[in-house]
Amino acid sequence: MIFALVSCVDLDHDEPPAGGHDPNLPVNTTIDAVKAMHVLGQFEEITDDLVFDAIVVSSDKAGNYFKQLVLQDETGGIEIRIDMTDMHNVYPIGRKVYVKAKGLWLGDYNGFIQLGGGVGLNNSGQQELVRIPESIIDQYLVVATYGNAVSPKILTLDNLSLSDVSTLVQLDGVQFIGADAGQTYADAVLQQSLNRQVEDCAKRRLIVRTSGFASFAGTATPQGNGKLVGILSIFRDDYQLMIRDVDDVDMPGERCSSGGGTLTIAALRAAFTGSTTPAPQGSIKGIVISDRTSQSVVGQNLYIQDATGGIVLRFTGNHNFSLGAEITVDVSGGTLASFNGLLQLEGLTTGSAVQDGTPGDVTPRVATVIEVLNNAQEWESTLVQLKDVVLGDNSTYSGSVTVRDATGTMILFTRNQASFASTPLPTGQVTLTAIVSEFNTPQLIMRNANDVTGGGSGGGDINETFSSVPNNIDIALPGWANIAVKGARLWRAQVFSGNTYAQATSFNDTANEMEAWLITPAIDLSEAKKLTFESAYAFWVHDGLSVWISSDFNGTDVTGANWTQLTPTLAKQTDPEHEFIASGDVDLSGFSGSVRIGFRYIGSGPGGQTTSCRIDNVKVEKL
Repeated sequence: MIFALVSCVDLDHDEPPAGGHDPNLPVNTTIDAVKAMHVLGQFEEITDDLVFDAIVVSSDKAGNYFKQLVLQDETGGIEIRIDMTDMHNVYPIGRKVYVKAKGLWLGDYNGFIQLGGGVGLNNSGQQELVRIPESIIDQYLVVATYGNAVSPKILTLDNLSLSDVSTLVQLDGVQFIGADAGQTYADAVLQQSLNRQVEDCAKRRLIVRTSGFASFAGTATPQGNGKLVGILSIFRDDYQLMIRDVDDVDMPGERCSSGGGTLTIAALRAAFTGSTTPAPQGSIKGIVISDRTSQSVVGQNLYIQDATGGIVLRFTGNHNFSLGAEITVDVSGGTLASFNGLLQLEGLTTGSAVQDGTPGDVTPRVATVIEVLNNAQEWESTLVQLKDVVLGDNSTYSGSVTVRDATGTMILFTRNQASFASTPLPTGQVTLTAIVSEFNTPQLIMRNANDVTGGGSGGGDINETFSSVPNNIDIALPGWANIAVKGARLWRAQVFSGNTYAQATSFNDTANEMEAWLITPAIDLSEAKKLTFESAYAFWVHDGLSVWISSDFNGTDVTGANWTQLTPTLAKQTDPEHEFIASGDVDLSGFSGSVRIGFRYIGSGPGGQTTSCRIDNVKVEKL
């Protein structure tokens, strides 16, 4: 087979003149037939004496290919992994090569089929194809003639297919999207690879990936429209194009009309119809108000805000935009959709956004809890600040924390993966800065631990009188957990004769069973401490109160923790009703590390056990 096509484009890659010797090895297979032997996600050793011939279409001269050689015949193309640099000296573009495939291995990288010298483990302990050592490459690759002309297949962005992967293609009438035009192909300073995007006039898009080590990484992409030549690749479900050098790019023409111009975020939000909606043509500009470094938001998402509002952007991969970055985002290819009530713009590639301003910050709107709840839709994905609030119903930030002020309560949610998730909640009143979000109901999301100021530190001694909780309100105190294991009843603050205390009761409860736990904040037992409190009862029917200690309670899962029962003195039937009885000193020196103490109440519904149990003046202090 001679794969020598007259090129209809000018490919200036220092190709040598035609010539060389062809050993005319017998050929018994094709690239397409070899690739058909592979099952995605598996590895296959080629054990038959298979030989195919093909033409080199890649080049490592400009550094965008590294230890990779791409060959193409009339049936398709394939990449071969070789432990060799400066391959263009031996395998220049247009060189014919015979591949003796016996002993090589087939594999794939996220759907991209390759040939290699064997199977090994990468740095993550996962199997991957290893490169063919340069010392034995002649056993598998036999060079033949050089200077064979290579003609790319002319395609459009709507007819790319798997059969075109690892082949040379040409796209006409394309341009780099607005956010990527005039930007460097890659990060030449940090030598990081980047994805840029090209589009046609119908706004169909394709990723152009460039290595940070490429000699043209720091070159600006053209801002016009024209022709693009490169080798088609694939990563999972996304097609990508790799150019050999900047001679593969020729875009001197006038750009397609972008339409839409610059949109405000409010205008973008207004385009949502209530169901999945294509985003309008144009771009938005704003400040990033989420913090990717703290991982309080998944790496694909960011919150952006301008003077008119805010919105969540969801990219197809992890982005690199930091808190405070001013970015411009081409939204034309995105989709507006609701995720559990939260409006977000989905389907954006990271190349559709570019940082183009001096890092800054957004001044949060000062509000109360009830104001946030009443304006949650309008203020969604914007920054607010709440003053004089108390954080409770948990010991750490992880999960759902109740935010309470004089006007009401709402949820502050923190991912378990956030860097500050395990930080103990502060005590007392604090100032909270957060993003207004939603998960079926309005909630707040912190950016990082610096979003909370004031209050006392968690994990210390305890001196709780419950006097800060209003009468007949479920207890929500900083660091404390109030959890219903059975039924829905919780511990509540009650006032009797001017004294506020915590009470649990199943009186008039409709549930068959009730089990409620009131659990202290984390207690540091690096030094010996003791527990004291007072208990009382009303309407005696049963012993419903017990006290426990745990070193592995995670703040939410009571039944999943290991608990040890403590033996304090508790109010009993022979004690006067309503009179608080001292627990005595409960020595905690037999425990270590960080612990939580739980007050457990068990009762039942109508006609059953109805004793009301009370606790007050809970203290943990040094022995």
